Order: sequence, then structure tokens, then C-alpha cells
Amino acid sequence: MARLKKGVHSWEDVLAQRYQNDKPSSLPRYRRRKGNIRGPAPRGLDISQKPDQQPQSLLLTKLPPELRLLVWEIVLGGLRLHIIQRSKKRLGCVVCPQKDTCDICRGVLQQPVKNAETCSKNVNLISLLVACKQIYRESIHLLYSSNTFEFSNTWSLAYLRPTIPANQWTAIRKVDLKWAFPGHWLPSKDSVKSVYVWAGRQQWIETCKAILLLKDLEEFTLHLTGNWFGEPIEKVPVFLDPLRELHLRGWPQRKWRIYLPPQPYYKMEITRLNELMVKEGIFCEIYEAGQCIKG
Repeated sequence: MARLKKGVHSWEDVLAQRYQNDKPSSLPRYRRRKGNIRGPAPRGLDISQKPDQQPQSLLLTKLPPELRLLVWEIVLGGLRLHIIQRSKKRLGCVVCPQKDTCDICRGVLQQPVKNAETCSKNVNLISLLVACKQIYRESIHLLYSSNTFEFSNTWSLAYLRPTIPANQWTAIRKVDLKWAFPGHWLPSKDSVKSVYVWAGRQQWIETCKAILLLKDLEEFTLHLTGNWFGEPIEKVPVFLDPLRELHLRGWPQRKWRIYLPPQPYYKMEITRLNELMVKEGIFCEIYEAGQCIKG
């Protein structure tokens, strides 16, 4: 293999560097404090100890726990949450109106987002959680288990995973992921021997590993975006191999979904592609992009 000139980097190297440069910091690990050991308390809401009793709160003392959970779910659940990349290695959340397509749904919002007002409307989403420790303990899992997490930007899912506790990550039930494999055709005088090369494999594998940690996943939709995809259908399982072990709750009756780019070639091969997935032991269903229904 010929050496690259000094200062010249491969596309894979450029993507890897960009991936690391935009990656948010992982959640800090705090040591469990024992007894009366003095030391700085963790930043943010400290829920390491049992919440204090609040006899003045009729909501917490008179309403049965099962009814309180219903209240928390009404407030926090049933939403479609767009996870977006913000400036300075941060992530943000935008609640989708669902009735009318928003800028993120239409793909017109540029990321990383520099305008803080984009996420400012979602303050009410977490106001309940920070009201007190007891409410936080009772309701935090509902934020993850009762909503659909939508990742419209490549890498956002892998970025989110290390920023939240593992038990909250595994509580996620519904994921909608859009992914664009950056790639190019190698120049060749013989068009029959032309080779398509796709980059970003390492980032794709890291994303798939994060998805496989979602052991209670009930819905997963993968949208392959862009018009780059030109491989024969026999090569499609190669791209999907890192997700071979992905099984939704209720499988094999319930399968996850893939929507391919709107290309005539794949439109004619949907049936054969689904047969190939069964043969390869990948429990998914393949559709063309035009069949996509926003959930």
C-alpha cells in the first residue's frame, strides 16, 4: 500500500478525527460515599440517599404510588424526542410536535445547533424530574421507557450512550435512527470492476454496540439515507452484520425495520431482500423509503 504524503489523510482518518472532536464528555463516575465521610457531593441532583418524607405534600402522601405513576407517565410519556447535536460538544433534545412536521423531521435544521432557543422550549420536560428526589426516583425511568428517541443525525446515538447512566439507557423502548454511510466510487477504467468504498465503519460499529445494549427494545427503525447506496443486494447483510444479534421484545414475531433510499433498483428487489434477511438470520423487515410512516 502506497504511503500517504505528509499532511494527507485518508477519508477514514478524517471521519475518525471529526467523530472524536464532536464527541461529548462521558458521564463522570462518582465514588459511592460511605458513612459520614466528608467530601464534595456530586454535582446536580444527589439521589444517592433515601428521599426525605414530605408530609406537607398531599400528592406524595395521599395519592397511591400506582396513580402517581400514571400522572408521571401522562406528563413525561408519549413524546417523540429528537436528540440533536449542539455546539461545544453538547447534545440537546427537541420535542417533536408530531402533528406537523418540524425542521428536524424535514431535515432542514443544521447540526450542530448553535441557537440555544432551539432547546429552550423543552425546559418543561424536565421540570417535573427536578421538583424533588422522590418524584425523580419514581418518574425518571418513564422519560426513557415511554418515549420514542429519534436520532436524525449520524453519530448522535453513539454520542448519547455514555452521557446517561446505564440503567436509564437500557430503559429505552423505541428508537428511530437515520444513518448516512459516507462513501465514494473508486475510479476505474473498467466500469464492471468499479468498487464502492464506504467510510465510517468504526463509528457504525460503535453505534450498533450501543443499540445492542437496549435489551428491552420494542421498536427500532433504521433509515438509510442518501443516494450513495449502489451495492448489489447480496452485500446489504454486510452493512447490517453488526446488528445481527438485535432482537426486539417478542421476536421472532416482532422484527425491526429498515427503510432503504428511494432507488428503482432496490424498489424492485424488496421481496428478495427480505428473503435474504431470513436466510442470513437477521430479524428485520425491509421497506422502501416511500412506505415510511412516522410513528
